[in-house]
Amino acid sequence: MGLHTSGMPESHVQDQCVRLLLQKLGAILFSYDLRTDTMTFRLARGDQEPRCIEEFRRTMNSERRGMVHPDFLEQMIAFFSGQNTEEDSFLLDMGKPPTGKYSWYKFVVERERDESDHLIFVHGIMWRTDRLNDAAKAGGRFRSELDSVTGVANENGLLKEADRCLAGEGRDDVNALVLIRLERYEDLEKRMGKHGAETLLVRLCNAIGSKFRSGDVLAHLGGGIFAVFVRDVTSKPLLELNVKGIGEIFRPSNAEYGKYGIKCSAALAYSPEDGRRCRELLAAVREKPSLL
Repeated sequence: MGLHTSGMPESHVQDQCVRLLLQKLGAILFSYDLRTDTMTFRLARGDQEPRCIEEFRRTMNSERRGMVHPDFLEQMIAFFSGQNTEEDSFLLDMGKPPTGKYSWYKFVVERERDESDHLIFVHGIMWRTDRLNDAAKAGGRFRSELDSVTGVANENGLLKEADRCLAGEGRDDVNALVLIRLERYEDLEKRMGKHGAETLLVRLCNAIGSKFRSGDVLAHLGGGIFAVFVRDVTSKPLLELNVKGIGEIFRPSNAEYGKYGIKCSAALAYSPEDGRRCRELLAAVREKPSLL
């Protein structure tokens, strides 16, 4: 074993350097046992207890579905199952709970196999990469579809997701578009400052999104204007009741948001009666009366 000039074993110095690098990256250490379908992960820094996801494949397709961008869910599960070794970066939301604000995470893994060459264990590290780069240089086909303030879909992302449904599996369904406007948002910015108002928008994404299903598409169109594409509406009265519930977020009695004195409007348009493309629905919903 070689010695470092300080007298410390070289292997120990390397281990220390690796540890410091992982801490600097904010890396997450993980392991996945294919035999028990159990994922375990923890932050490289601090003394945080490991978090465990049992029945990983089922859980990621149900209650934890919001952790992974829909375009990456199947790819990531295939990645951990050894069926896909090409992709090594995915869009994830590691918030507790997820709010729809996705970030790029890079994965480096090592795979273990049994005597029959069956994959049995995957372990490695992942770290968030989009915060390491200037957002203007980040590029990528999904960057232009995410709102830079809130991290949810922007208008491009909304159009893409909605039109995919309207032209595909949802073409024969009744679908809807909800438009939510924060009135006099510019006054809110003056009162709270730009950063304070934007922080509030991020929090409102979670509050508004909670009124809808996980498969619906929440978007921020800028300036305190939100839109939600609602798939497969089975009951218009129930949807309209949910939309009216958005008004409760801003009432004075709401301990979290009532103090800001925000007023909003919320309107609805339906496909196919108001349009068969998302742009048509956006144009139609802007002319609809508020339900609040």
